[in-house]
Amino acid sequence: MQKEFLLPKGLKRVGWVLLVTALAMGIWSIALDFDFTKSEILKPLTLVDPLINNYIVIGIWLGAIFVGCSREPIEDEMISRIRLNALLVGLYLQAAFIITATFVFNSIDYLEVMMYNLVTYPLIFLAVYRWMLWRALKSYGDGE
Repeated sequence: MQKEFLLPKGLKRVGWVLLVTALAMGIWSIALDFDFTKSEILKPLTLVDPLINNYIVIGIWLGAIFVGCSREPIEDEMISRIRLNALLVGLYLQAAFIITATFVFNSIDYLEVMMYNLVTYPLIFLAVYRWMLWRALKSYGDGE
């Protein structure tokens, strides 16, 4: 039997906390064009501002890995197959996104799109994985 290097189930909760907080901070900073150094409330954090941007990227990646690569309550071949398929679909969608962005965006806009592109792959993988898992478990439950 082939050994699978999956994370323990307990890391799934840690992953959700990391992912949700990092996504909230990322969306907040993008949507409001928020500069952490200009906020009166967060003035003491001006020295930590580059670290906040790092936390957003690292938090999204680690959160998605912890959620997507942690053991499920029932870990069998079907779950492994779904996880692998989700990785492949995520890779294909990411490649399509990069190719499309290369043709559509130029200069600084392209650089900005590629910065956002840093976190799209784990998010695509996680969304596809959870959707495929939900669909498989729903059809399995209907079959009983």
